[in-house]
Amino acid sequence: MKTAARFALTLFAMVLLMPAPALSETVESQQPNPLSSFERLIGSQWHLEGSYQEFEWGVGQRSVRARSYFVIDGAPRLVSEGFWYWHPGEEAIKGVFTAINMPVDVFEYTTRFEGDNLISELVTYDASGTRTAYSETWEFTDDAHFAWSLFLKTPDGPKKEMGGIYTKK
Repeated sequence: MKTAARFALTLFAMVLLMPAPALSETVESQQPNPLSSFERLIGSQWHLEGSYQEFEWGVGQRSVRARSYFVIDGAPRLVSEGFWYWHPGEEAIKGVFTAINMPVDVFEYTTRFEGDNLISELVTYDASGTRTAYSETWEFTDDAHFAWSLFLKTPDGPKKEMGGIYTKK
C-alpha cells in the first residue's frame, strides 16, 4: 500500500513539475488549428489598385495579424491593422481591426471558410459610433489571386459596395 501511494505521489509531483510548454504542446498537437485556412495568405503581399495587405501568424499560430497599406506618391502608408483569432466560447473565427484615413474606424469580423472561399460577416463603426453591417467574400481563383467583394446589408438585400482582384506578390 505504501509503495502504490508513493508511486501515485511521485507521478503527481512529476506532472506538476513538468515544464508548461510540454503540457501545452501536447494539448495543441492533438487539436487541428481552426485558423489553418489562412495559411495561403501568410508571408505575402496581396495587391489591389494602389493598396496592399500583408498577413503573418501571431504567437503559436493562434492568431493572424493583418496590415493594410495605401501606396501614396510611391510610399506605403499603414491605414489599417488588426487580427483574427479563434474564439473557443463562440466556436468561431473572430477579428478586430482599426483604421485611419478611412470612413471607418473599427471593423469587427466573424469569418468562416467554405472550400476556397473566405466569408465574413462584419460590422463597422465610424468615428461617431455609427454602425454599418456588411458581408465580405474572398474567392480564391488560384494560389496567387482572389476576388474580393464587399456587400452592404440593406432591407432589400445585399448591395455590392466594392470589389476587385487581389494579386499575390
